Amino acid sequence: MHGALLPMTPNFAPLAASGFMLLAGPTLAQQAPSPATAVACHVAPPQVPAVEWRGIASYRAKATVKDGRVVAVEIASLKGGVERRAQRALVMAISQALQSAQCPPRDHEFQQDFSFDLRQPLVQPASAAQGD
Repeated sequence: MHGALLPMTPNFAPLAASGFMLLAGPTLAQQAPSPATAVACHVAPPQVPAVEWRGIASYRAKATVKDGRVVAVEIASLKGGVERRAQRALVMAISQALQSAQCPPRDHEFQQDFSFDLRQPLVQPASAAQGD
């Protein structure tokens, strides 16, 4: 016999992990830190602004850090079709989150991706909806 065939056993771990991600449902603002970012700076999720546009918007931000402080930010859209007013609001939210990032006291650059799932309207707390 040239090669023995081994019985195939399914590996359910990857399927279970992807199933969990599907069951978790969409989130409004997600960030995917690069490996360098995870060690370099802590960026809080951006505050999702109230916008009329509905859809998914994705951005890549590049930040320049001097002495532990974000001094410059470049943000590029990764997906077209976002209404101009909504895009400005989302870019501003990302910029503010990056400006507030906690970074170690050294000079470096990092990039981070942000994704906004705005297919459903934002739900306001009951007190805000009633005008309290």
